[in-house]
Amino acid sequence: MGSRSMRDDSGAHFYRCDFQVHTPRDAQWKGRRPQTPEDRKSYANKFVAKCRELELHAVAITDHHDLTFAPVIRAAARNEVGSDGRLLPPDRQLVVFPGVELTLGVPCQALLILDADLPDDRLPQVLEALACEQSDEQAEKLPDVKPLEHISSLKALYELLDQRTWLKGRYIVLPNVTDGGHQTLMRTGMQPKYKEMPCVGGYLDGSVADIGKGNARKFAGEDPAWGSKPIALFQTSDSRSETFEDLGKYSTWVKWAEPTAEALRQACLGHQSRISQQAPALPGVFISRLNISNSKFLGPLDVAFNSQYNSVIGGRGTGKSTILDYLRWGLCDQVAQAGDDELADPTVRREKLIENTLKLVGGQVEVYFTINDIPHVVRRDSRSGEILLKVGDDEFSKVRESHVRSLLPIHAYSQKQLSSVALRVDELTRFVTSPIKRDLDTVDQKIVEFTGRLRENYAKVQRAQHLDVAIRQQQLAERSLAEQATNLRNSLTDLSESDREVLNAKPGYDRVRQSLRNQERDLRQVASSAVALLDELGRVSRDLDGMADVPERLRDLVTAVLTRRQAAVDDLRQAVAVVVAAFEQARVADSAEQLATVAVDKALSDFDVLYEEVKQRSTSHQARLKELAQVEEQRTSAADLLQRHELDRRALGDPRTLHTDLRSEFVALFRERSGLLSEECGRLTELSRGLLRASISRGRGIDAIEQKFRAAIQGSGVRGGRVEQLFSGLRDESDPVATWEEVLNEIESILLLEEDAEHTSEATPNLTRLGFPLADQQRIRNRITPDAWLDLALTPINDEPVFEYQTKEKEFIAFSAASAGQQATALLRVLLSQTGVPLIIDQPEEDLDSQVIQDVVSQIWKAKEGRQIIFASHNANLVVNGDAELVVACDYRKAGDQSGGKISLQGAIDIPGLRSEITKVMEGGEKAFRLRKERYGF
Repeated sequence: MGSRSMRDDSGAHFYRCDFQVHTPRDAQWKGRRPQTPEDRKSYANKFVAKCRELELHAVAITDHHDLTFAPVIRAAARNEVGSDGRLLPPDRQLVVFPGVELTLGVPCQALLILDADLPDDRLPQVLEALACEQSDEQAEKLPDVKPLEHISSLKALYELLDQRTWLKGRYIVLPNVTDGGHQTLMRTGMQPKYKEMPCVGGYLDGSVADIGKGNARKFAGEDPAWGSKPIALFQTSDSRSETFEDLGKYSTWVKWAEPTAEALRQACLGHQSRISQQAPALPGVFISRLNISNSKFLGPLDVAFNSQYNSVIGGRGTGKSTILDYLRWGLCDQVAQAGDDELADPTVRREKLIENTLKLVGGQVEVYFTINDIPHVVRRDSRSGEILLKVGDDEFSKVRESHVRSLLPIHAYSQKQLSSVALRVDELTRFVTSPIKRDLDTVDQKIVEFTGRLRENYAKVQRAQHLDVAIRQQQLAERSLAEQATNLRNSLTDLSESDREVLNAKPGYDRVRQSLRNQERDLRQVASSAVALLDELGRVSRDLDGMADVPERLRDLVTAVLTRRQAAVDDLRQAVAVVVAAFEQARVADSAEQLATVAVDKALSDFDVLYEEVKQRSTSHQARLKELAQVEEQRTSAADLLQRHELDRRALGDPRTLHTDLRSEFVALFRERSGLLSEECGRLTELSRGLLRASISRGRGIDAIEQKFRAAIQGSGVRGGRVEQLFSGLRDESDPVATWEEVLNEIESILLLEEDAEHTSEATPNLTRLGFPLADQQRIRNRITPDAWLDLALTPINDEPVFEYQTKEKEFIAFSAASAGQQATALLRVLLSQTGVPLIIDQPEEDLDSQVIQDVVSQIWKAKEGRQIIFASHNANLVVNGDAELVVACDYRKAGDQSGGKISLQGAIDIPGLRSEITKVMEGGEKAFRLRKERYGF
């Protein structure tokens, strides 16, 4: 009805209800009073349509001592059609409870609400049971109300109705508990009536906001004078107008699986999680269905889960744990090992389960889940190992396990695993990381991006370093060759003055030739850069043009910004295009330059001819001239190579500064990550309500970098004890991450030293301080490659959580020193306080001390608003008093035969068959239901 979506599961769901609605027969009705069957049918249709418009899911038709209109409105609800012209399915129809507003001799008024499916022919008999005179059904208006003076207490009302076996258990009575007024139960002297009544709820003419503090304490069961008897409250609108102006004005959200009076009674008994006066909070991420094509143990299986609290129950060996294992396997959940015993390893056990029960028969597992209203399906094949994922309306596509875990990172524990979490750092870490996984994923994605940028830029850093060295070498070589050429020319004697002038002019002509060649290369490079810039501006322009799906409210503002930016980009493109065109024109159309270039080339060529002639004439110096020619050729080559190196070096820019900046941002991301973890630890401490103190030991997980360091220096001759001393000292630092950054910088400075450069301990104070002496630093100098250094630099130092258990106020012990029950209680308290991904635990009661079960129950009421819970359990208190929305009951395929199981029932505790099953198969089932009643003074 209304915005409520169709549900596949058979569990309990919230319905928005108005349980005091009058019809045109009411004596105080405002408007026309339809009297003929056709007019009444027309009114009923309008009423149902109005309920849909107001998004009311359920109503109780409660005229004074009359049930005439209820069948008419129920028929209209059954005949309602959707936008496609078809009858609505039952789960989307308006739920109509027949009811009566009673004026009793208590004295007070009360609502008698009957099962929504109570047959029409039974309704007159209800009035007979009340000894209430039936009004003329054809009359358009009911007569004045005559109080039922013979019913002097609410207890007597129940006794009267229970005499009819067909009516017993099919009604609920809600007395008027409004503040003030002569028809309410909440008046002076009514304490005995309140204390003895079997009622578990009451109704208000209006809002709960109007309740005074005194009555609020009574309703909460905090007033001994009124029997310390808590009751649930239903806001009602007391609607009685043709315009429906009050309909749904004061409504109450009530949860049930089937619309019966027993469901309303169970909702009252568990009102903390089953009744709400405002739209209830529900998990946005939940598993909706598990489908098994075939299983040797369970056969074909189809379970539709509720979005809130689900309990899987059954005798031992009926398949409770198997269902949870299939679910976790389908979602690719990684099973953490509980200890060192391989036989107890959940991973090994689950692999054997899949091998022996699914793979043997070619079983395929499908898990349906919803993330923020987007449906997803994971399909996993036990034989091929293939994993397929479907998102929304897309087709199935192949994915890896990590993809599924990233989408739905469930929080799951096997039997007795919760109490062993303290033994494993990775499991404690998961407690901290799971609630903030999306935030951590965002930071981690940035870290991956910066890792790639650092690797890419570091290649430029190395290239720049090689070029810097090569440029210095080429500069030295070019100067040396120039001096050698000058000396060779000066050594030539017996030359004419003109020939010597030619020889001495050679360096100048070479410099001109080299300068023109260098300038030509630079011009080509600049022109190429200009063209590239023009292309890049074109891409930016296309990005601006392609911006779509702008919200209506932002459209004008965004358009103004884009218009200005587009104009600026167009101006830049035009300016750059002019530059590119000018280059092209200058290179092609400038005849003066071409003539000048030709003249220069001719002058250089003429000089080359003249120079060769001088050498030919100097026959007595052929050996020297030959040597001079070789030196000049080498000098030309060196100058060309130097120019290319300088050009390449300029193109690289300043990668070293960029490297430093990227490293700083890279380290800052890890500090941001540590900050998120530290904040979450503080929140976990708060959520545990003092049982647990969580903190982050920053940068303590350095095993990975120690292993990589050892691998990088292998064969250097450094003793293992030195390495152990270095990293032991690093672990003891107050800020290991900051110290490690300094150590990395010092190691890199060692690598950058030229071979004959002197290395002193002043350049590496942290390495020296941490017990890694100068001699060992020298040994690793030629062993750690730049790639190995970068690998070290990009390996994170992990943060490790530290959990402590509070034994007394402000007194803590190591979490591992607490008992298994204490650990599990503290961790479960945290888990039930967190929101987000589904929580799946197999038999949590086995990890808990029995005296804390009731505390866990009260936490479940709140927890299921923010996260889906799926427990397999033998403990009836967790199921019954925890108010499971869906109970999945497992049984043996053959009585007593544990070789095969099945699902015998699915539903909620307001269904009689489920209550009987819980009482029969669960430990303390009958006691749990009795406890549920005792909370309400029965």
